[in-house]
Amino acid sequence: MDQSSLYTVFVYGTLKRNQPNHHYLSTAEFVSEATCCQKFPLVIASKYNIPFAIDKPGIGYKIKGELFSIDQQTLAKLDELENHPTLYERQVHSFETADGKMIEAWIYLLREYKPEMLELEFYESYSSEGSHGKQYVPRYSRDTELKPANI
Repeated sequence: MDQSSLYTVFVYGTLKRNQPNHHYLSTAEFVSEATCCQKFPLVIASKYNIPFAIDKPGIGYKIKGELFSIDQQTLAKLDELENHPTLYERQVHSFETADGKMIEAWIYLLREYKPEMLELEFYESYSSEGSHGKQYVPRYSRDTELKPANI
């Protein structure tokens, strides 16, 4: 990859290694496990059991996830997957890597959400096969497209 056009992205849900959408990062380079320096509510919601990090800083947990180095083409694919800027908004935040370094990276946060989503259980980390019992439903198995109004 051309180093001049690389971006660092923090993933916390289905894009992480060994998760259902990790194939979107097939050309990405794993950087480190990391923790968000700011608290955000991470919930599992909708009939598709989607992990959402809600753009409501200061509540929830410092989310644990993974940092990847990606190119412009992969960033565009992620923007499409995350429906940026309509559903999620890509923002720059600070993250602490596994070895204690601070890194600025992109994170996708849910901008518009139903207030009752903040009443759901908050998670510090996500796995589709987690003890929560809410397995993610991939896009190809869904009957409708996800829009802000039906989250």
